[in-house]
Amino acid sequence: MRALAFSFLTVLSLTPALAQEIPGTAFDAGNWSGAANTDDRGNFAYCSVSVGYTNGEKLWIGLYPNDTISILLSHPDVRFRGGEQFDVTIMMEWGLPWTGVGEAWDEYFAGITYEGIQPTVDFLSGGQYFRMLGIGIDEGYDVTGISEALSKTQACLAQNAGGGKVLTPPPSAKKPPPKVPDLTKPRTTGVGTGSALGTPAPKPQP
Repeated sequence: MRALAFSFLTVLSLTPALAQEIPGTAFDAGNWSGAANTDDRGNFAYCSVSVGYTNGEKLWIGLYPNDTISILLSHPDVRFRGGEQFDVTIMMEWGLPWTGVGEAWDEYFAGITYEGIQPTVDFLSGGQYFRMLGIGIDEGYDVTGISEALSKTQACLAQNAGGGKVLTPPPSAKKPPPKVPDLTKPRTTGVGTGSALGTPAPKPQP
């Protein structure tokens, strides 16, 4: 599957806060939470799902109507330069790793975008443990429930991209960065190199 390197546009006003959740589209899947989001003009932009970890990390996955999927990580101890590029490798506990050119979207999030949502979903859904190497976050993450989470995100995309005005950015355009992490969402255990993988923490009660 071909990875896409997106050019970074210097737009100071483009911040994570500009991504607005569409009311009524929120969903949960185990420790994962997702929703449909608009861009800064109010048009549907993407559906995303994310999970937070007890050490403050966040794994964010966005599905776009031009059949691309972005996989980003954020770590409280790692900062990026927007537009900085990386040789990225992602891996599950089975199969061959996927590689490509990734990019920092802003100070907090970096990752990689692939063409072809379904093959990427199939790759990610086959395991419980995820790593992304090359961006300076050399840790492993428990992604239990990712298959259901991505299935619901695909359903979100199909429902929201099918009607109304849809913004489909060309591959060279900068995509809206993910929203600022919501620390009230369920969190699982992030795992440092050399550690045993932790188990998901129970979801907080309402």
